Amino acid sequence: MKAVERRRWINGGLLILAGGLAALALLDSGREPPPLLMKKSSAPIVRITVTRPGQPTLVFARQEGRWRMITPDSGWANAVLINRVLEATTLRCPRQYPAADLDLPALRLDPSLLQLRLDDQEIHFGVTTPTDGLRYLQTGATVHLCPDPLYRLLTSAAASFLAPPLKTIESSPAPSE
Repeated sequence: MKAVERRRWINGGLLILAGGLAALALLDSGREPPPLLMKKSSAPIVRITVTRPGQPTLVFARQEGRWRMITPDSGWANAVLINRVLEATTLRCPRQYPAADLDLPALRLDPSLLQLRLDDQEIHFGVTTPTDGLRYLQTGATVHLCPDPLYRLLTSAAASFLAPPLKTIESSPAPSE
């Protein structure tokens, strides 16, 4: 009898735990997602400029449906890397503050460590927080604390943004038999 009674208590406890988890899931699903870093635009982005102190400025333009590096080198851009840069338009930031309330030089937002311009919208990159690695990003009069998937990419060598050249059939080595 004791085994049956113990099993009932365990099953009751598991049922209460499952109900609590379901209630938490319902409460969490009602919460709105954090706001987007950038304003949505109906027009596709046609120009990307990355200003990097101490490094050459990168400029990309959309041509013939593809991205082309204009400065500092010229050539077709690596589509994978450009798509990662364009992900800034869908970046959601959990916290935001009025820029006027913050010490922008201390956050390295005035002057900024890096500036990304997508058509007419600018993002200024500052330092990261030591506790959770979120980066201070400024758009207009607002400073956001955001996950940082872009800074290391945007500070990499300019040549890495060029698409690798396609090999022609004649220049490929013949397969060995």
